[in-house]
Amino acid sequence: MDTFFMYFSYYSGFGELPFPLTYLGVVLTLGGIGFRLWAILTMGKFFSPVVTVLEDHRVVDSGPYVHVRHPAYSGSIIMLIGIATTSRSIFSLVLSLIVSLLVYNHRAKLEERLLVQELGDEYISYMHRVTKRFFPRII
Repeated sequence: MDTFFMYFSYYSGFGELPFPLTYLGVVLTLGGIGFRLWAILTMGKFFSPVVTVLEDHRVVDSGPYVHVRHPAYSGSIIMLIGIATTSRSIFSLVLSLIVSLLVYNHRAKLEERLLVQELGDEYISYMHRVTKRFFPRII
């Protein structure tokens, strides 16, 4: 079993991304952090690391929220893809993409269910205007 992992590791060269992609990884990492920060700052007092709705909560539909419903999650996904690209491992890249999409999609569904329950038509209308969760024209 150890031989299998050794063969398919970074050191074998199999699954290794070319070195120049390291620079792309750094750009994606910094861009993802910046995009997430923009989303958090745009959300303002309504941002919380815990899925919750405040008493005076309203739908934020400016800044990055014009294009996607969960841009803070988008920024995290981009950042994780950047970190994986910087590691130069195709396996890390694929794993980061799959796991982050699964986890953030699950969390977004929970959040949207709560927002529909608490904000009703205001959030439903927003969901119809902004149809993508994470990336415009993609997902």
